[in-house]
Amino acid sequence: MDRSKPYLALCSMYRDHAEYLQEWIEFHRLVGVERFFLYDNESTDDHERVLAPYVERGIVTVHPWQRPESVERGVPWGLIYAFDDCLARHRDDSRWIAFIDIDEFLFSPTGRMLPDVLGEFESAPGVVVSQLNYGSSGHVRKPPGLVIESYVHRRSYPPDERTFVKSIVDPARTAKCFNAHGFFYEEGATAVDENHEPFPSPPRKKPVSASLLRLNHYVVKSREEYAQKRALWTSAGRPWPDPDLDWIDREHAERDELILRWVPALHEALEAPVA
Repeated sequence: MDRSKPYLALCSMYRDHAEYLQEWIEFHRLVGVERFFLYDNESTDDHERVLAPYVERGIVTVHPWQRPESVERGVPWGLIYAFDDCLARHRDDSRWIAFIDIDEFLFSPTGRMLPDVLGEFESAPGVVVSQLNYGSSGHVRKPPGLVIESYVHRRSYPPDERTFVKSIVDPARTAKCFNAHGFFYEEGATAVDENHEPFPSPPRKKPVSASLLRLNHYVVKSREEYAQKRALWTSAGRPWPDPDLDWIDREHAERDELILRWVPALHEALEAPVA
């Protein structure tokens, strides 16, 4: 395992997510992420204040990113271009870069650190991770606790259920971004899933496999927050389902508290000065 540079970084785009950024960063630091390459999509909240301690210590790099008007392959706000920009700027700055959203939390259900797990995939140009959708857990408005402790109900996934994935890539062997879920790799190489099975490019949904690597996607949060998210995405040219549709209830089918093992350490990290 090469430790001459950071082993794992995260790349994400955000817009007016100041109230969620610190929890997201500190959680991922707990599971082994060392660097964060963040793209600010015209935020107007106090995100700069929240991120300042991390920027000062070289943990976070922020790139201002202006939203184009087009929607590319179902993704607004120039996300594809931002991810390509990250590959170009930071190709040599981390052994792996995971491309996820601010409402997604990446971890290993085994409790192992992510760099330890990814050490088993050194021969692959990329690893795809199943995305599990979480619902509102009955919250109408934003509750006072952490995201990961407030929303503990998710969709049930039968064995044949197919879901979206997100990608952790070796930037040195990655050619370009296809969309929010997948990438094209150099010389026709192919990413793999957590079972080391090949995963094609461009990406598609796959049966859920989340025993080694997993992405909790807090797609709904409270009903109030979902309405805000829906309005934001709709204004960007990609309409989202009405919050009263049945699919919202499907995201509430099963209680899953696996991620809660990190809650005590996360509270401690959030209460301490950034180190």
